[in-house]
Amino acid sequence: MSLKGSLAGSFQLAPDEVHSWRASLEVPPAISARLYATLSSDERTRSARFRFERDRRRFIAAHGVLRDLLGRYLRTQPGRISYLYNAFGKPDLSPEFGGRLRFNLSHSGGLALIAIAADSNVGVDLEYIRAQSDYAEIARCFFSEAEVDELIALPEHLYAKAFASCWTKKEAYLKACGDGLAIPLNSFSVPPAADAAHSPVDVCVSSSDVVPAKRWSFYTLQPAPGYIGALAIEGSGWRLSQWQW
Repeated sequence: MSLKGSLAGSFQLAPDEVHSWRASLEVPPAISARLYATLSSDERTRSARFRFERDRRRFIAAHGVLRDLLGRYLRTQPGRISYLYNAFGKPDLSPEFGGRLRFNLSHSGGLALIAIAADSNVGVDLEYIRAQSDYAEIARCFFSEAEVDELIALPEHLYAKAFASCWTKKEAYLKACGDGLAIPLNSFSVPPAADAAHSPVDVCVSSSDVVPAKRWSFYTLQPAPGYIGALAIEGSGWRLSQWQW
């Protein structure tokens, strides 16, 4: 997708649609400079804090792509977009943009995932799958009892992908809720780790009823070899469309 003309293309969301965007963070210097020009002063300051230039470039690309996409949905210049942050750091669009469009960003390695929907809380998470031997031990610390039982029932060579699938769904759900670590990871269960289909479920949070039980739709995303992602959105009956920036 070309960046020539910030409003060269605009996007629309049907009432029952959620969009997932995949973006490579390894962009040419000229595009990186254009994206950097759209960032807020706060985002530029945050980018300057990275110790390694590669991480700085990836941060600029991820947040610049998010602004480019939001600008196309909102039909406004990316540099005009401003955010408000809740107590846990979750961003939302400032009130002047109407309050309907919801979004979330996750990036890992050289890849980013962005979820965009209207009128419903949405979260997305992305992980690069790494081979390691302690997945079952980590799961016992952070997963619900049902999720641990499901993981350890699998052949060991399937642990990494199953663990990442479950972890990303839990993180996507927490990001959609916007309450950060106020909800313990082991206080709720997500759909089966091996389920790669859209699967709306009731998610119950047992820790002091931080979040009432609601119906949520979960998706497993496989945006590139070696990566796994998840999208969580409040409600059911959604149509997921996946795009590449």
